[in-house]
Amino acid sequence: MVVTSRNVKDKFKLLQDIQEGCFCDIVAQVVRPPHDGGDKMTLWVSDYTENPLFHNFSVGFDESSIGRDGDPFGYTDKYTTAANPPGWPGPFGKRCIQITCWEPHVTALRDQDMGTLAWVLVKNLQIKLGHSGANLEGFLREDRDPYGPKISIRMVGSNPDSENFDPRAKEGLQRKRQYERLRKGQAREIKEALRAGQKRKHGVESKSEPKKGNSKSRRNEKRSKSKANKQGEAREPTEQDVVPFMDLNSRVKCENEDKPASPIAEITKLVQHETTVDDDLVKLPLPFVNLNYRANVRVVDFSPSNLADFAHPKKESEYEDLSDDGEESPSNSETEAEDEQPIQRTLDDFSRARNWEWRFFLELEDAVVAENHKKQRLWVAVDNQSAQLLTGLDACNLRRDKQALVKLRDKMFTLWGNLEEKKAAAQEAARKGKPPDDSDDDDQQQPEPKNSGKTQLTNRAFPCCIKQYGIKVAEPEPSQANAGNGKRWQRMFQLFGARIVGE
Repeated sequence: MVVTSRNVKDKFKLLQDIQEGCFCDIVAQVVRPPHDGGDKMTLWVSDYTENPLFHNFSVGFDESSIGRDGDPFGYTDKYTTAANPPGWPGPFGKRCIQITCWEPHVTALRDQDMGTLAWVLVKNLQIKLGHSGANLEGFLREDRDPYGPKISIRMVGSNPDSENFDPRAKEGLQRKRQYERLRKGQAREIKEALRAGQKRKHGVESKSEPKKGNSKSRRNEKRSKSKANKQGEAREPTEQDVVPFMDLNSRVKCENEDKPASPIAEITKLVQHETTVDDDLVKLPLPFVNLNYRANVRVVDFSPSNLADFAHPKKESEYEDLSDDGEESPSNSETEAEDEQPIQRTLDDFSRARNWEWRFFLELEDAVVAENHKKQRLWVAVDNQSAQLLTGLDACNLRRDKQALVKLRDKMFTLWGNLEEKKAAAQEAARKGKPPDDSDDDDQQQPEPKNSGKTQLTNRAFPCCIKQYGIKVAEPEPSQANAGNGKRWQRMFQLFGARIVGE
């Protein structure tokens, strides 16, 4: 009888330990969609360790912002040159290796429909220098055993409950989270350095002798100074500027009580960026500005209409598999449009165990305004953190937990009074084909007869903080795509810093 010996030595290596000429097993994440070349397929993978013989992908963080005097975020790009297409998605540095696969592995990759962010186990991977002769690459060729060709690449999972769980994938995911935190810290430092450099630059320019402008610019400057002086002299207090006294809800507390309240008209006012084009002063409207305000408002509408929909199943993250280590996952620094869209929910969302988060919208109206001024309205988002502070409740499946729904309804009654009842009555009247009640504007302008059956809105104004920010949304019109290819900035507002106190 012939006894066949096999080399059962563990060939697993981290990418930081591989060398030219070795054959090894690796567990890594696909960081770029595989390129199908027909008879072969190439893919880039990383286990978030560094190897000095890998290709160096530079960050290039400040390439797009350097040179934008007064416009570091590129709001005015659409008025200049088109933005460069997005390049390497990351990770940056020497953390990625290119792998070229031949049959039968190509067919296996197609069958598995392997995409970006999948974790893979690659066995018997040959490591050698690529065509450039400077960087290591991986090569996966046909490998046979007594039973025929072997498939040496397959997807693995980082979740211990999955059938294809591999603890090495979970370790790689932990390294990825550490890398993401490092990148965010570096980006913050670069921004601060750029900001400090711009301040020094402006300081030097202010000390230098001012340049003489042409006659047109001098005339414009003279007119601006004259207009400013006239406005300054005319800003004597008048009766129209005096804001009436407001009765705020004492059961709603707000941060930054020492800050003055801003009317909604001021919060929603567009900010214009001044720049010079051909020696002419040009004002360009900015799509949004990152500013916080304090306001005294009352709620006049809310969405979704059903309070049970104020909580949504939490969007799954790849870092959820690491929830047992007690660390928080890094959050995205840039909010995309899909984060702001309503979540499509199915029966499966309610039947399986999920984490839940708050997500709803409130329409706010000025509590009071100066005489001869019209009250303005504004829709604001209330995210999970702001809603937790506002209500003191944790999000859950409100369609199942009736007790939690009752608590939420009591909290919101403190905030908006009988608004829910009035809205439900209007919806019921619409279903029955009856004309709805008059609008809230009519409620304020016309006194109601004592015997009228119309429901009055009985809510009190409250203080809150509102932040303005921007999100990227799809934009098919190239001339309007001011946030990159196929994207534009959309202005958003969010409520924060308010808390309902008492029972």
